[in-house]
Amino acid sequence: MQTRQHILSTIVLYIIFGSVFIIVAYPLVWMLYSSLKPQWEIFANPFSLPNKFFLGNYVKVWTRGNFGTYFFNSILVTVPSVIGIVFFSSLAGYAFARFKFKGDKIVFFFFLIGIIIPVQSIIIPSFQIVSKLGLIDTYWALIFTYFSWGQVAILILRAFFRSLPQEIIESAKMDGCSEFQIYGRIALPLAKPAIATVAIFYFVWVWNNFLYPLLYVTSDEMNTIPLGIMLFRGKYSVDWGAQCAALSIATIPAVVIYLLFQDKFVRGLTAGAVKG
Repeated sequence: MQTRQHILSTIVLYIIFGSVFIIVAYPLVWMLYSSLKPQWEIFANPFSLPNKFFLGNYVKVWTRGNFGTYFFNSILVTVPSVIGIVFFSSLAGYAFARFKFKGDKIVFFFFLIGIIIPVQSIIIPSFQIVSKLGLIDTYWALIFTYFSWGQVAILILRAFFRSLPQEIIESAKMDGCSEFQIYGRIALPLAKPAIATVAIFYFVWVWNNFLYPLLYVTSDEMNTIPLGIMLFRGKYSVDWGAQCAALSIATIPAVVIYLLFQDKFVRGLTAGAVKG
C-alpha cells in the first residue's frame, strides 16, 4: 500500500515539475526558433518551427544592429562590477561574521535595508549624485552604482563565514596569521561555493539590468545589451526576428556561466544554512 502511494506521489510530482518546466522553458525555446525565421514567417506561423534555418536575423543584429559593440560594452560593465561586488561584499560579510561590537546587529540590518528598497524609488537622488560627480555617460556610473547593491551578497557570505569551524580560525591565529591573512588564505578559498553563488546571481542581474544604463548612458556607442535590444523596436512596428536573435545572443553568457558553476551555485545556496 505504501509502495503504491509512493509511486503515485512520485508520478504527481513529476507531472507538476514537468508542467512547471514546460511553462518556464517554452518561451525560451520559442524565442530561439523564432530567431531563425524571417519576419513574414513569424507572423504567418508564430508557433510553428521554421521551414528552414534563416540566419539573416543574426547577421542583421551583429552588423547593422551594432550588437557586437553592445555585447562588448556589457562585458566591460558586468565583469568589473561582479568582481567589485564579490570583493567588497566578502570583506563586509567576513567582518559581520567574525567581529563582535556594540550595535553590530543594528549595522548589519541597516545594510540589509537595501534589499527591501525598490530601485525605482531612489533613481532621482542616484542620478543627482552621479551627475554631481561628473560620471554621466561613463561606465563608472554603472559600475559604482552596482557596487552599492551587494546586500544579498553580504547576507550569503556572512552566513557562510559564520559556518566555518572555529578550530580552523584559532589554529591560523596560533600560527601567527593576521585577520586579513585568515580572510585571504583560509576564509576566501573555503568560500568558493558561496562566492560562485554570488557571482552568478549578480552576473545575471548586472548583465540584464535595463534601468541604470537607461538612466546614465546617453550616447548610442556606449549602450549595453538591454538598451541595444530596445533599438529593434520602432515607433509603429517591432522587428521580432531581430529582437529574438538579440535576446538569444544576450542569454548565452548567463547560461554558460550557470552551467559552468551550477554545482557550486547549489552548494553555495545551502552553505551556512545551519549557523547562518
